[in-house]
Amino acid sequence: MVGEVLGKRYKILSKLGSGGMAEVYKAHCQILNRTVAIKVLRPQFASNEEFVERFRREAQAAAGLSHPNIVSIYDVGKDEERYYIVMEYVSGTSLKEAISRSGHLSPQRAARITWQILAALQHAHENGIVHRDIKPHNVMVTSAERVKVTDFGIARALCASTLTDTGTIIGTVNYFSPEQARGEAVEAQSDIYSSGVVLYEMLTGTVPFKGESPISIALQHLETSVTPPTELNAAIPKGLERIVLRALEKNPSRRYQDARHMMRALEPYAFPGNDYDTVNDDIHVASDTTLTDLTAPVLSSPSDPGADMEETQVRRKPKNNNPRRTVFVTLFLVLALLTVAAGVMFMLPQWLYVEEVRVPDFTGKTLEEAESLAAKAHVRLDSPDKRYDETIPAHRVISQRPAAYERVKMNSKVTLVVSLGKEIVEMPDLLGMDLREALLELERLELEPGPQSRDYSDEVEVDKVASQSPAAGVQVEKGTMVEVVLSDGPEPLLVTVQDFRGMNMAEAESLLTVSGLVKGRVTEEGREGAEPGIIISQQPEPGQLVTLGSAVDFVVGKGLDASSLLDAITPISSLVTIVVPPGTDLQEVKIRINDYYGERDYYVGMHTPGERIEKQINAWGRKMRIRVYIGGVLYRDESIPKG
Repeated sequence: MVGEVLGKRYKILSKLGSGGMAEVYKAHCQILNRTVAIKVLRPQFASNEEFVERFRREAQAAAGLSHPNIVSIYDVGKDEERYYIVMEYVSGTSLKEAISRSGHLSPQRAARITWQILAALQHAHENGIVHRDIKPHNVMVTSAERVKVTDFGIARALCASTLTDTGTIIGTVNYFSPEQARGEAVEAQSDIYSSGVVLYEMLTGTVPFKGESPISIALQHLETSVTPPTELNAAIPKGLERIVLRALEKNPSRRYQDARHMMRALEPYAFPGNDYDTVNDDIHVASDTTLTDLTAPVLSSPSDPGADMEETQVRRKPKNNNPRRTVFVTLFLVLALLTVAAGVMFMLPQWLYVEEVRVPDFTGKTLEEAESLAAKAHVRLDSPDKRYDETIPAHRVISQRPAAYERVKMNSKVTLVVSLGKEIVEMPDLLGMDLREALLELERLELEPGPQSRDYSDEVEVDKVASQSPAAGVQVEKGTMVEVVLSDGPEPLLVTVQDFRGMNMAEAESLLTVSGLVKGRVTEEGREGAEPGIIISQQPEPGQLVTLGSAVDFVVGKGLDASSLLDAITPISSLVTIVVPPGTDLQEVKIRINDYYGERDYYVGMHTPGERIEKQINAWGRKMRIRVYIGGVLYRDESIPKG
């Protein structure tokens, strides 16, 4: 089976061992990503009602128990014709292997292991479960000496009515209680007896009774007295021997009445100096009732050799060699083993069936919404995984395992991946970088370049980043748009342009020097009324703000010749037709002309898109220039010669 996948989720890694009715494998749960142990019923027993019944009850009984000394049951299922149980994987060895390696264990170690077995049994008994098959094979011991009891395959709920009066014998014969050997209904004291057998074996290296057949061993449990452990191992304290012998009493009423009593009796040997609180601080007995509240007799201290003399005596009974009794018991045992076979076949599907449900689609939901959906669908949400996502908003589900609408067993766990939103990065410091460096840094951090502008800066040289938004050090999402402002250097000083018109050039140059401006181009133009050498116009115009050191261009008058005089009195005209283009509801339309008398606005008005405008332009000179602006943008530019 190694390499196979059971139930579409458990990949078999290796074989751990096998028992009489099942094989145990180490596996990996591909949904919850954890190592588990899987017990698979042997194929030859899959059609055997008795074995399947035992197998089903292991999961049913143990799944309701939660204790640090009990192996947890996670799942039960059927894959084709294979029945399996998924349980906690325990890294360690079985108690049987530990005994086989050592021959026998030290009294203190044996007492500590038994104490933990009893802690598990006390929890099970208080939940109405009798194990019925306590033996070293069903006890795992970790490297930290933590005990884990497993294999509740023949456990029976004390309150259940099935298999109580049928006389069926269930268990392993070497560790039987006498009442099990008789096929009677068993109680918690049966597990006490089996625990006593396990403790006996740990202390001596052998079980109390051996024989050539299971029947002969069962009869010894019924009739033969136990050989005192100290006869096999003199190092065993007498007080500890008394505990073993009391647990192995034939009459259940003479044994410890519950596991807690036996635990209290073992504590001086398991935890000398009363150190069990620190050694086993995470192992608890379910009830807070003290020993003095209970009715069973209190054992004396192991240091008092004279105490409980009546309890220390080994009660030996003569062997009953009555042939008729032996035949009767033998027939009773055989018949009891066969009585249950016919009753379970038609109930098997119901016992092994675990209802399946469909997994909801959690994607896009908040955790609160997902929890509500999970409750309605009868699935459980595991602790969510979280990661950044570029598209899914924070706190919403990105994906899930198992997938939406997949069929799973009721109360299965579903793992969600929840968005943390876009990944957060720290804004870099772009100040002083040139534009190329800044863009590369933004690209590296997956930030988006935003609008770029320019401004003056006294500290940052020209064409370097003078400021940024968001500011450096701020936590932002990836993909955030970043605006940068490039430096134009220090802000220049501005001066107001004086009115130079009417001055001669000498006067103008003197005033330019005082104003911090320089002379630009000087052109002459003949105009009516203009005096030669006197400034007619200037650019920039008077009153404008310009940077210190800017040039000013001048036009000066010159004497009019006959041609110029003719231009001054010669009219020129043109019809201008305009259709206002699409745009805003109202757009400014401006017609500006330049003729013999200079440049000026001829028409300014507001018009709607699609409106047709016709204007007759009348000017002076042999030519004129007409420029049309719509919404402040040059729309037409033409020169008209004299026609």
